[in-house]
Amino acid sequence: MDYLERKGVIGRLKTLSKPTGKPLWGAAVRTMLIIILAGILASYLGFGEGVGAVVSITLFACIIIDQPLPFRKVLPLAAVGAFLMSMAFASASIALLSLPVFIVLTAIWAFFPLSLYIFGDAEGLFGFMIFSSYFIATTLVKSSLTTLGWVECVLFAYLIASILLVLKFFGRDSYTRKMVAVGFLPQTHTNKMVSIRKNMAGLSIKKSFNDLLKDGVYLTGLRGYGKMVQSRLSGKTAEVFRGFMEESDAVSAQIADHIVNKRGGVDLQNLKSKFKELNFYKGDVDGLDAAKKVSKTFMSLIEGANAMISVVPTNEEHVKITSTHVPVTETLRSKFNLDSLYIRHALRFTIAMTIALLFIYLDHTRDALWIAMGVLIIIKPDVTSTIDNMILRVSFNLFAIILAIILAFFFPHDVLLIFALLALFFFRAFFPTYMGLSVMALTLFVVFIWPTGTVFENAVARLVDISIGALSSLFVVYAILPKRLTMNLPEQLSRVIKANQEYMEVVLVSGEEYDHKKATSKLEKAFLEHSNLEVALKKVQDSFKDVSEDLTVYEEISAASYSLTADTSAVAGLIEYGAWERDLTPLNDLGSKLLEIISSAVEEDKKPQDWPDLSIYSKILDEALAGHRELEQYMSWMASDIQIMHDEVKKAAEMGALGRYRDLT
Repeated sequence: MDYLERKGVIGRLKTLSKPTGKPLWGAAVRTMLIIILAGILASYLGFGEGVGAVVSITLFACIIIDQPLPFRKVLPLAAVGAFLMSMAFASASIALLSLPVFIVLTAIWAFFPLSLYIFGDAEGLFGFMIFSSYFIATTLVKSSLTTLGWVECVLFAYLIASILLVLKFFGRDSYTRKMVAVGFLPQTHTNKMVSIRKNMAGLSIKKSFNDLLKDGVYLTGLRGYGKMVQSRLSGKTAEVFRGFMEESDAVSAQIADHIVNKRGGVDLQNLKSKFKELNFYKGDVDGLDAAKKVSKTFMSLIEGANAMISVVPTNEEHVKITSTHVPVTETLRSKFNLDSLYIRHALRFTIAMTIALLFIYLDHTRDALWIAMGVLIIIKPDVTSTIDNMILRVSFNLFAIILAIILAFFFPHDVLLIFALLALFFFRAFFPTYMGLSVMALTLFVVFIWPTGTVFENAVARLVDISIGALSSLFVVYAILPKRLTMNLPEQLSRVIKANQEYMEVVLVSGEEYDHKKATSKLEKAFLEHSNLEVALKKVQDSFKDVSEDLTVYEEISAASYSLTADTSAVAGLIEYGAWERDLTPLNDLGSKLLEIISSAVEEDKKPQDWPDLSIYSKILDEALAGHRELEQYMSWMASDIQIMHDEVKKAAEMGALGRYRDLT
């Protein structure tokens, strides 16, 4: 195995500070305007001490509603958020009755929202925000308002924030177009397409949009493979193929722009010229045949997409995007136990936050509040992530404190309050894509608006309190249910692929042979292996230098594999509830063979063998699925998932990524 150099503190800070997207300037503007409106109206209507709750919950509500989700998904999410946050404030009010009641309610509100991470990062973030509302409630709720009064504060905040729902409703077509266009953007990765398919599941869209969405998935996977082919070429061949790839990226980006802005077709003349130049090129060059095959597939996808956006059909048929959601009951069975990293995290979090909030309950001092805040924002599911988060939060808090002191030296208090509003604006703009800067902005906001003490005193106190909270978090992670991980990344990847293979083998059978219990068992195993792979990838990323290129390939394979699991689950649901009687064994044989090729290549650290002849696949698909469009769509998705996995494993082998990351601790 090649030597892997571990990151130091500075290296980790650079990695953790790396943005995951662009600043959300538009969301920040909308949020600030709505928060100001909510604060003014709450004060005018006489909410009194509830104004702070209105402003805080308005911020949370705006973050939830402004997620990049379609209106049909955001509406129930906002409704659930309003209900749960109302119950959080009601619980905090009821908890004033006695200490035992407070402890029990706090434990409940800490554990169950955080356990939502077993369903995914998006669900986990939602749960974290729900608990954060309870955290805010314990600091704000006093006996001056009744329990019903605090609930009214939350509902009023959501009522004002629902302005964003109106904007989403009228922007439904724009949202669909943007999501469909993502697959044609050259920088898009497979995991992004998996996320989009999940978010859009259940929507009814134009058939042409659905076809464009599928083409985008294929194009995303093919683009990664094309880059790998390009890296293996040299001389004139590499130059010609690079010219084609660059032009295809440019045309693909144009198509994305035209989809979003309804501009019709694009000019393909230059791309066709590059395609002809490549395919007329002769020479005994290793990789030339692969380059020509890639170019032909690119042309087919781009020409098909361009044809669809070139016409505006009337009375176009709408189709429902099939769901790839994982069944909730299966997720609970497979992950709601102490073997799950996230359930262990939820238990640690519950103990730590119950103790931290107990100090706030007994003594509402700012020190107790910010020590608890340190625990809230720093504790993570494992030791490595907690240390990383501690480095990130403490470092950027230090930067914020230095900046606050400098600003306080030059500007009076009234101007600092304006800076506080600007800091809140930047917090929303940077959250969650620039976590370091969002932490820094939030600290500046709190330091500037704190009602007592000088800016210097407040700033230093915040740094001390956050540091205490950070050390407390580290102690909890080490002391409560510690779990050391020894990783073999290629081996874990192979386990994921084999788990998918085993799951597929019990689903793609004839109707009378389908066994729900057996399928559920295999699904649970697949999800457990996916979870382990996710943890391993995160640990490698956080721990070692110069691994981003390798991990990008691993993440592409992981995303396609997870998508395959979800699509197979959808097929299982159709078979089980639709009394499916046709024999899917031929499809099973083909899929199982392909996954065996891929997993063997990963285990043996070699390129997977070329595909078997797939010309028969379309015929098998037509015969087995004739008359059942929904099932046929899922099978097409599964074929795409396996194709991407094969291409990315081949790329990983040629990069040498399959020979690294074995037996890591």
